[in-house]
Amino acid sequence: MLSASRFYADPHATWGYEPSFDGTLVAWWGTKRGRPTVFVGRTDNKAPKPFVSFAGSVVHFSWRCYENRLLLTEGDRLLEVDPINPDKRLDVTPQGLQSWQIIAEPSHADGRQAVISYDRTPAFADLFETHADGTGRRLLEENSGRTESWLVDADQQPCLRVERGDDGIRRYVVRLAGDRWNELAALRPDETLIVWRVDASATRYEALSNRGRDKLSLVCFDPSAHTETTIVGSEEVDVVDAIRFNPAEPTDLVVLRNGFPQLIPLSERGAALAELLGNAGRHVDFDITGASRDGNVIAASVSFDAQPPRPILYDLRSKSVVRLGKTPQALPAATTAPIEIPARDGEKLPGILTLPARSAGHMPAVVIAHGGPAKHDRWGFDRDRAFLASRGYAVLSVNYRGSTGFGKRFQALGFQQFGRTIQDDIADAAHFLIEEGIAAPGRLAIQGESFGGTIAALAMCRDPNLFAAAILDYPVLDLPFQMWNNPAAWALFTDQVEQYFGNPANSSDAAALREFSPTNQVARAHGAFLLTAGIADPIVGVEQTIRYEAALKKAGRPVTSLYFAGEGHGYTNWRSRLKRARAIELFLARFIGGEAKKFDWRTALANYWK
Repeated sequence: MLSASRFYADPHATWGYEPSFDGTLVAWWGTKRGRPTVFVGRTDNKAPKPFVSFAGSVVHFSWRCYENRLLLTEGDRLLEVDPINPDKRLDVTPQGLQSWQIIAEPSHADGRQAVISYDRTPAFADLFETHADGTGRRLLEENSGRTESWLVDADQQPCLRVERGDDGIRRYVVRLAGDRWNELAALRPDETLIVWRVDASATRYEALSNRGRDKLSLVCFDPSAHTETTIVGSEEVDVVDAIRFNPAEPTDLVVLRNGFPQLIPLSERGAALAELLGNAGRHVDFDITGASRDGNVIAASVSFDAQPPRPILYDLRSKSVVRLGKTPQALPAATTAPIEIPARDGEKLPGILTLPARSAGHMPAVVIAHGGPAKHDRWGFDRDRAFLASRGYAVLSVNYRGSTGFGKRFQALGFQQFGRTIQDDIADAAHFLIEEGIAAPGRLAIQGESFGGTIAALAMCRDPNLFAAAILDYPVLDLPFQMWNNPAAWALFTDQVEQYFGNPANSSDAAALREFSPTNQVARAHGAFLLTAGIADPIVGVEQTIRYEAALKKAGRPVTSLYFAGEGHGYTNWRSRLKRARAIELFLARFIGGEAKKFDWRTALANYWK
């Protein structure tokens, strides 16, 4: 049996490959002496070997889009470095700003960049510009308190902004000529319009839009005529993956995810990549991790048949392929397939079912509820699913009603249905596993993170013979407290949150929040609980988990808890991920009877490895 470290802390793993602006160099993440490190190598038709590396406190890297220079983020500083002469570093942090985020990069060394800052208030950002070296700060637009986001043109001047009105309507306004702003579109909270420009003059846009339709489609937007023309759409699923290899040019490739991914090329480059990915003759999932400035050299993390991904470098002009990094270690065989789960009211719930290759049925099983709730699980390699399958579990990821990706109607079915029909969906998924002979009754667990943790906690307060155990990762457990204490940065998006949870200032909504809050249902809880939380979580305070743990123990429920110092809403440190995985395999083996490695020395050493 493979150690949990093979899934969560492989010392030979490399990831996040990104070609330089001309594609002759490539940078990537790896580890050196257990610490995350950025490596740089040359692309010369063979797997690159690093000639320089950057460790220390680097948390992010990217390339300049006009020369082969790296940008390294160390703490709150932005440093520019030439990998060929790495000893000299230039501090190019935007000056005069405590908080900053570059939203549009300069196109040349003397150019300017667009920067947003939350210095005035954490609730909304102001728009600035600076030189590429961080000097010359100038305020472009001071936020009135209504602007959610801006789009800038090739000169880094704002050409479109999104404003939220008191009525909850989002207004998209464009600058067509001079300083005159004109309303382009007005959207209700249940509508989506994600816009990007595709020419330097900002007179042509593409967008993901569901205005006047149920599903998101890729459209071409004419701002002068206020019209949109569909480029790619689907009757079954939203278009959520519209990929541009060059951010200033039209979409190259659309991926439809109605079950297995379907690739739809829209350019010569897109057709070349689709051909190269399709040559394997297997189902493929991929994420673009970087591209050269001209969009012809592409780095991607590619997974075939939901197996561990491999970083690959594609030259779309020569149609050559370079496999990067070491070949991933083979994991225990498992099959992953998209399925439909029948709900009690006739709805069909999209799901992802992962089974150990030698499964004989009637096995222990884990039902996974994704967080969000405005998210969805998709087919492809997933480390948690693969790890659980390696321990002998059937794993079913459920896209319960309210999930995104399947149209406005399906999403709206989940609005204010926490503790109600969403819980029915989770129970129906568990019964499906039992009725199909996949899972053994009494040997099911429920797992969820964030809002998925809310669902998992509530599942343990009904259907007492259905789930024997629950795993809650950084869960929302006190719904009234959460709704009164959401992050300040969500101030312009409260209507979207309230679609799902209601308005805590409304008496009937507040009553539902209290009734279906897991902290208020502890007396009805059954089974065993594994709780994990990040002590530095800025979204869901760790105090919710601490109070819930105390209440469960007082009620006599078996509880295991893990609290990770320095971690937030999700775990980034490999030690945290490894400790969590080891705790999960021991917990599930104890309460629903899967397999667990008797002793894992790598995990034991993680407690002492600094």
